[in-house]
Amino acid sequence: FQAMKRDGMVFAGQKIVDLVTVNGVRVVADDGTWGLVRASSNKPELVVVVESPVSSQRRREMFEAVDAVLRRSPEVGAYNQTF
Repeated sequence: FQAMKRDGMVFAGQKIVDLVTVNGVRVVADDGTWGLVRASSNKPELVVVVESPVSSQRRREMFEAVDAVLRRSPEVGAYNQTF
């Protein structure tokens, strides 16, 4: 995600404006939509949380973008979340 932000790449249809690395990594898009990847507190796997002040469609787009990154990065560990 750092490289995407640095290179000004579009993620989930928007420019990444912030990365917060407290308790995982939160990717914040230009329109305020965000996706958080963090370790589960009770299972050995990852959890994805997404929110959007814009629409449920933007929330789904963020989930799909984060999901795509995780699914093509097997080194991140167990991951089986769906929207």
